[in-house]
Amino acid sequence: AMGNEGSKQEIQTRIDQQREQERTYFDQQMQILKQLDTRTKVPHLLIELRNLGYVEICGKDLGGIYGKLDQFLTQSFKAGESQQVLLPYGDENGCGCGQTSHRMAPREPFDDVADKRYVLGQEMGNGRVQGNGIYQSRGEEGENNMGKLTMHVVDFMTNQCGWGLQLSDGGNLGRYGQMRESQIKFKAPHPLNLMAPHIMIELRQVGYVEVNGKNNEQIYEKLAGFVQSKWGGSQIQADPIYCDLKFRTSAFKSRGTEGENNMGLKTMELVDFMTQKCSWTLLTCTGGNYGRRGDKREQQLIFRNDEFVQHGEHHMMIEFRDQGYIELNGLHDVPEAAAAVDGWYKQMGCRDYQAGFWESSELYCDKKLSTSGGFYFRQGTTNNLGKRTIELATFLASQGWMLLLANGGNVSADHEGFHIRREQQVKFTRARPTDDPSHPLLMIELRTIPTNHTPAQYNGFIEINGPNTNQIYEKIVGYMQQTMRARQVGRTSYCDLLLSTDIFRLRESTGDHYEYRYNGRLNGESNFGRYTMRLCDFMVDHLGEWDLVVCNGNSIDTVFRVGKDDTISVTGREQQLIFRHRPGGRAVFMADSAQVAALGRAPLQPPKYWSEGTKDGSVGHFLAPATPAEKAMIQKALDGTYKKKTTRDGKERVLADRFVVVSALRSEHPALWDKYANRRREVLNKTRERRHNDFQEPKTSEFCPELKERCTSKSVGNPTNEAYLFHGSNPTSAISILGTSFKIDLAGASVGTMFGPGVYLAESSTKSDEYARDENTGGAYDGLFAVLLCRTVMGSSYVIEKPGNYADKCTSGDFDTVIGDREKAVGTFREVIVFDEGSIYPEYVAFYRREFNSTTAPAPAQASMADPAADRETPAEGVSIAPPGGRECQIQIPAGAPPGSTIECKAPWGDTLQVKVPEGTKPGDVITVKA
Repeated sequence: AMGNEGSKQEIQTRIDQQREQERTYFDQQMQILKQLDTRTKVPHLLIELRNLGYVEICGKDLGGIYGKLDQFLTQSFKAGESQQVLLPYGDENGCGCGQTSHRMAPREPFDDVADKRYVLGQEMGNGRVQGNGIYQSRGEEGENNMGKLTMHVVDFMTNQCGWGLQLSDGGNLGRYGQMRESQIKFKAPHPLNLMAPHIMIELRQVGYVEVNGKNNEQIYEKLAGFVQSKWGGSQIQADPIYCDLKFRTSAFKSRGTEGENNMGLKTMELVDFMTQKCSWTLLTCTGGNYGRRGDKREQQLIFRNDEFVQHGEHHMMIEFRDQGYIELNGLHDVPEAAAAVDGWYKQMGCRDYQAGFWESSELYCDKKLSTSGGFYFRQGTTNNLGKRTIELATFLASQGWMLLLANGGNVSADHEGFHIRREQQVKFTRARPTDDPSHPLLMIELRTIPTNHTPAQYNGFIEINGPNTNQIYEKIVGYMQQTMRARQVGRTSYCDLLLSTDIFRLRESTGDHYEYRYNGRLNGESNFGRYTMRLCDFMVDHLGEWDLVVCNGNSIDTVFRVGKDDTISVTGREQQLIFRHRPGGRAVFMADSAQVAALGRAPLQPPKYWSEGTKDGSVGHFLAPATPAEKAMIQKALDGTYKKKTTRDGKERVLADRFVVVSALRSEHPALWDKYANRRREVLNKTRERRHNDFQEPKTSEFCPELKERCTSKSVGNPTNEAYLFHGSNPTSAISILGTSFKIDLAGASVGTMFGPGVYLAESSTKSDEYARDENTGGAYDGLFAVLLCRTVMGSSYVIEKPGNYADKCTSGDFDTVIGDREKAVGTFREVIVFDEGSIYPEYVAFYRREFNSTTAPAPAQASMADPAADRETPAEGVSIAPPGGRECQIQIPAGAPPGSTIECKAPWGDTLQVKVPEGTKPGDVITVKA
């Protein structure tokens, strides 16, 4: 029997009541989430690919990313917005008994469990999608194209939209794990994501290595050499629909009935090769389980080519297998870590594994331990692997190792799925000198536990493990009570705090009752993504003291006996998140990714090296990676204009010996260029009308002939004295300036700037570096600074040594720019001050690192949480840069303001400041104010 649900009418009444309750809950919850999204500045975004025919998106719509994704998915995935939903209704079976069935119906707003849902084909009445030609799979070995499609999404989101890939993981559902899901998590945009390539390498235990991503720096050839020499593999023909590169190998092994395999060992061999030999960064590593028992293992790893990151760190993997084992891999180069872990676990009663007489001598891991009784807890799908993970990470932190990634999986000891065996892979990396591994971790697990098969029912839980750092438990409980209707259960043996919730919504994937018997129930959409992303936003952005380290989804079946011989499985969903505390908080940066409208016509005299779309004005804004020649040109300008000298603005810093460009972008912005070219024409006319012009050549032109040539016409020369000049910033602010240029407001008082309210540009890389900042967010991009290379119409310059407001020299038409010559006055630097926005075209942004000849560079400065954008350049009063710059500015003491008095001035970022005049100063002096 399928269960006694009552009559058809009784079932329908219950369904109607539940629908009405869902409607009420939805309206309440969406209002709360909307308020949260309003306060979220730096969001996370989840894109989930489901090979049943759907793509789902969860997270705040920042900078029009939903619109960009809509266009991308429509064009590349042939996707359309889903208009229907699979809903339950009261029905009768063949015996005339009531039963719950499902059919497609028009989707109402409260039916949405994701923030956006697309279908790849036609939604049929039974819930299936017909005509889905995008997701592909074939054969009995699990071949599929989810990896290829995942990397297609990653490439679009990172290299085209600038979002950062945070994590990616896959899931397997259905009888054979053939229902595949790929969850791809991104964090808010960062400019360097536009350039860094990614590659996915998938290890499939059935004997294949598949690669997806571009062949950057001959990585294909390097991988071919590795697979052949290390694993005895050979390259075979790859079907471009499924993957970009493919190898066959017999290196992957398994044995016994307890799921023992060498996939962890081989994974760490690959990680060592990619990170230490090829200098790529490991971003994510997740496992999958295909086959009736889930024993055809799959391991997906994604790497990013960060040429600017110092590589060579060691990695280590420890795998928990709750049938009674701990396996360690990656220990060959770190014997001290191996000894520490071994000794720690033996103090807990674990012992060296003793191989059975039937086992071969071949090693499937570097070290294997048998656990003591009670080490693992398992009751149904409930377990203590999360608690064990946090314990291990805390111990290894004391040994100088940091948690990098973690993911779970499960296999079955039988074909019916009654005896589930769980596994947890935990990856660590050795802490760098700038890292502090002692910062505490916190794990939060969202889970559903099936309780019935007909109808499919479940309970929802939230498990928390880790120390109560800064009363984080109280904050999380308050948040979850408000947003997730959570209730405290208390402390348990398997977690430090347990909460229950009824907020989770899981749906069927089909209305076919035969499918329930074959593939199980609740394999459809869920709202886990929606609440997972908001939890990430709360921890990382709202609290501001936590970094997301792990966000791993998993599914596990609970099998119910139906009658004497049949079974039905019901899918339980799990989401495991791990956060690392960052004491005192840290600035979190976000690039403005708003779309720019196309000019609609060709701009005036666009550069010949632009792309066709920007030259004809059909593209609003395009950021192109700088060519090697352009990078070399920028490097030459930085080197040639370097000067071993600091000013009062930079008196607290240690001056680097060289600024080394690691990457750069060229901005092609037709609207801004059109404005610039028209201003250049105006200046040309003015120079012709004047009786005398004072053309000053900056050092950038003197020391970099390539830049000078860019501004010189073979026919007319350089009649407006164009030149390239520097403007120091942080990477995120620099990208924003490329899209908006500088904004100048000449209204207001003259205080707040040295030579008047304009845009200040430098001819020396040393001067611009005084105002450059790295983002100091604790990520891979720390230690990278930004400088804008701005094409500037200098025209005729008014040169002055003494500070003052000289804006009228330009607004009157007598001159085009002002040069503040502090080099002649006090031996420091000259700055060019521009009072017309159109005279500047920010064309390049270069990301560079500071090199020191000494063995130890100064520690990076800590950014203030009150000032997330640490761009300290001294722009003019009224200059509006989005996001705003740093919190320092120069102020000239006005006449009649003696020491001890208070003056009021407007800061460049828009605030009105009350400044006390320091002792020992006099009117006309320039002071630096920090706010």
